[in-house]
Amino acid sequence: MKGYKITFTLSTPLSFITPPTFDGVLSYAYARDTLGESFGQKLSIPQDEMLDFSKMPIAMHSKGYFMASVMYWDKESMTEFTEKWRKRWHSKHDFLIEKPQKIRVQQGKFKSYDTPYDLKDIREVWFYFQSNEPETVRKLVDKWIFFLGKKRAYGNGLIESFKIEESDFDFDNQMFRPIPCDSVDIAELVEHNKDFKFSLTYCAWRPPYWLPDNMANCITI
Repeated sequence: MKGYKITFTLSTPLSFITPPTFDGVLSYAYARDTLGESFGQKLSIPQDEMLDFSKMPIAMHSKGYFMASVMYWDKESMTEFTEKWRKRWHSKHDFLIEKPQKIRVQQGKFKSYDTPYDLKDIREVWFYFQSNEPETVRKLVDKWIFFLGKKRAYGNGLIESFKIEESDFDFDNQMFRPIPCDSVDIAELVEHNKDFKFSLTYCAWRPPYWLPDNMANCITI
């Protein structure tokens, strides 16, 4: 199984709370490509009807997590700033509302927003992964992945280009993604890396990342 590095060049700032993992990014492309016209981002899919993501073209560890890293970037060259997510009702659209319905901008479907969120101006980000099918990965990304991060409808995280190249990234002796605590030998990791630092976080660790059953106490970097 070979290791690879995928590098994305971005043309707009990026918005995220926690760095995404590459299997999370690829799972969207895999679902779109596999399900075709039946694709839909629903939160009420029965377990027996869910897509089997284990067949994605990236390697899976025997413990069940994908051999795909979180997002990396040069933190020293990054700049951060705040933007606002705005939604406003304009009075010129009042004629669209059936009377006697009342327009309430404080709550409900007409609620107005003026919410700040953080943006990071990053030119390049990259992920590491293992695969026997790098060309399939390339095709899925090229066909379905155009943005990274959150608030994509606002133009954030627009991908200008990407490239995949072989990498000697050491997946065995370092943390590279969230992994459930019961799947990690922390003592062994510390033995190989005396400066090893980690955090404990309750988070999702495999796709679909919105599914509560896929959340656990994880070791994260």
